[in-house]
This record gives sequence, structure tokens and C-alpha cells, in this order.
Amino acid sequence: MKNMFALWILLTMTISGYAQNTINCEEQLQLVLNKVKEEKDMSGVYNHVNTLKRLSGLCPGEWLPDYYIAYLDLKLVLSRNTDKPADLLLEAADKLAQLKGNAKANASEVYTLEGYYYYAMIAQDPAVNGQKYYREVVAGYEKAIRLDPSNPRPQLQLAIFQNLMAAFMKQTNNGFCDKLQQLEQTFRDFKPASAVAPAWGLPELLHVRQNNCH
Repeated sequence: MKNMFALWILLTMTISGYAQNTINCEEQLQLVLNKVKEEKDMSGVYNHVNTLKRLSGLCPGEWLPDYYIAYLDLKLVLSRNTDKPADLLLEAADKLAQLKGNAKANASEVYTLEGYYYYAMIAQDPAVNGQKYYREVVAGYEKAIRLDPSNPRPQLQLAIFQNLMAAFMKQTNNGFCDKLQQLEQTFRDFKPASAVAPAWGLPELLHVRQNNCH
């Protein structure tokens, strides 16, 4: 009986510690994401990526710190505010591999990020990498949509990529603006799983529509 009581105390302490750790990880992640939103200069995002790396180490098994490291790495590469794009792409690829092996990760968001990764690869050298990776871009976004048809992020990124391909092929009137209008409502209907779950994309949609649809 004495041993069972000791075991109960140990289990209670373990569960309580785990719950506190989870809450702290989410709270710390929220603080970092708030600072990223306030960042005016993309080059300042480097510091937040380093903070996320430390948070990832403190929160083993949590998928969101790794997700945001990869996402911000790719944003830095696409913004061209880095002199080490190859290093950032390598880190993003490593985080993607870890996310695919993490059962807690949202697979639709992970495959959206994979399509985004290959899009960033193409942006580094369109003439060479366009032909090499365009199928991976489309495949990543399409798989993300199959996994969660309500997720607006892969739908938006696929629409943008297909519009770029249409422009490259000198095609017009591909329904891009109608698609953006539909997706705006999809974004507004989408409910993130938590305060720190991926929720990006709507500002990009509004910016793209403002510059492409009249």
C-alpha cells in the first residue's frame, strides 16, 4: 500500500510537471511570435530564430518551435535578407525531416511547408531549379490539401505558384483573382487549433490581390 501511494505521488508530480512544461512552452512560443509580428526589419528575424532554437531544445517533442524555425528560415531566404541562404535551406530541410517524424505535428501544415521549401529552392535559381523542383512544390501543396481541405495555406500557395507558372507560359485569365476571393473567406472561416498554431497567409493573400487584381 505504501509503495502504491508513493507511485501515485510520483505519477501526480510527473503529470503536473508535464502540464506545466507544456503551458510554459506555449507561453514562451507566443511571446516569440508576438515579437516576430512586431519586427519591422526581416534581418531582425534572425534573433527570433535563435530564440526558437533554444525553445526547441527546452521543449523536446513539441513540433511548433521546429515548424516556426523552418518557416522563418524560408521567409528569410525568399526575402533575400540573408547572405547564407544555403545554410538556412539546409536547416529548414533538417527541421522538415524532424517534423515528418513527429506524430504530434499537423501533417497538412508540414506538407504545406515542404511545398514552400521547394518554392524557396526554385527562387534561388529559377532557370535551373524550376524544372527540377516544380513537381515537388505542387505535390507538397496538393498533399497538404488532401490531408486537410479546410487548410487555406496550401490552397493559397498553390494558387500563387500556378499563377506564376501561367505567367511564365504567357497564359492569362486563369481564374486567379476569383480563386483569391474564394480563399479570403476560407481564411476567415479557418479556426487555428491554438493561439500559437499556424495562422499565416491572409495578409499575403490581400497583398497579392491588391497587386494583381483590379
